[in-house]
Amino acid sequence: MRFRDCLFTKFVIVWLVQSSSNQLFTPTATDVTLRMTPTSALAPHPPTAVAAVAHRPASGRHSTRRERGRYPSTSSRRARGSTTRTEASMARDFHKARMTEEERFAFDLQGFFIARGVYSESEVAKMNAAIDARADEIIERKGRLRLGGEAGDPLAGDGSTGRADLGGMLTWENGDADLFRSVLAHEKLVPYYHELVGEGYRMDHLPLMIQQKTGADGFVFHGGRMNPDGSWCQELAYTCEGGKMYNQLLAVSVALSDTEPGDGGFAILPGSHKSAFPCPQAVLEYKSQQHLVVNPRIKAGDVLFFTEAATHGTQAWTAKHTRRAVLYRFAPSTYAYGRSYYPTWPEGTVDGMTDAQLAVLQPPHHVRLDRTTLDDQGHVAGTQTRDDFKKEHDAKVFKNRYF
Repeated sequence: MRFRDCLFTKFVIVWLVQSSSNQLFTPTATDVTLRMTPTSALAPHPPTAVAAVAHRPASGRHSTRRERGRYPSTSSRRARGSTTRTEASMARDFHKARMTEEERFAFDLQGFFIARGVYSESEVAKMNAAIDARADEIIERKGRLRLGGEAGDPLAGDGSTGRADLGGMLTWENGDADLFRSVLAHEKLVPYYHELVGEGYRMDHLPLMIQQKTGADGFVFHGGRMNPDGSWCQELAYTCEGGKMYNQLLAVSVALSDTEPGDGGFAILPGSHKSAFPCPQAVLEYKSQQHLVVNPRIKAGDVLFFTEAATHGTQAWTAKHTRRAVLYRFAPSTYAYGRSYYPTWPEGTVDGMTDAQLAVLQPPHHVRLDRTTLDDQGHVAGTQTRDDFKKEHDAKVFKNRYF
């Protein structure tokens, strides 16, 4: 560093100390980096960037508007059944890497990735047995309910056999629901939910078992970043800002059978979650640009994560064994696409659930408004509460404890 630059740095530090209203200035790592930069490097910054730095709080005791919204004050977080989390620890949690470098890169690049071996062979067998016990409840899609197009179309299969669906697994009795419920707060899955959806994530759709027998039709490609008219599809949006990924709607599929590339089943247009143009209809129907589509290898017990912002579909099933997967969708704490939670979840859904699982079924609202959250091990971390005096004020103004 040249002599004049050192003088400039000293001047800035002295000025900051003197202008801090007699409060002790404790620089962060970012503050040190910015304020120890030579003047020759600072000069090219545009005025807006300089202004942003100038408005950074001078003391660690203060936070930006965004930080206050993301991390409520310590006094407003009264954890039930857990140690109160400090603002500093929450900030560290927010920036903590919960996925490996390779996983983050793969998801951001492709719009999907696969967590291998989450469920054991015996656990997969138990889930399949629970489904087999309710085989008469599985509903095959026929006629207008078929999803692969007209007979002869690339995704139509044999033109007769339809995909089959089954729901209700969260309500099953005699322990049959346990493994399906475990997806909500599984210790191997919660870190991914936190990384991809955020703290206070919620289950948005009821889980659905998808079954394809040999010859069953697929599902024309759907989802995607852009609507057919070229407008942005906000309700399915994916974005990455400041090294943090945000998914408005995250699909999570538990594989209960093996899939080899070419068998059919789940298929995706990698990278389409960043596309600036709507997907052409011929591509959606798998009639053109087939080389862009990936039909990944998935083993029973694997868990597939994909953003609904990526254009995806289902290929007709060609393998001799039956395909099964159970599909869940999760959303941020403040967002709802589905409405199965309203006015209450279906009868029996929450009966006997753990506190952690119940936390994932909370209706959409911000974490600072009495929302119970989980730690990365899938345990209840506590409830971030709104100050009583604020709720009392809201009760007087709105006749309700929440605005």
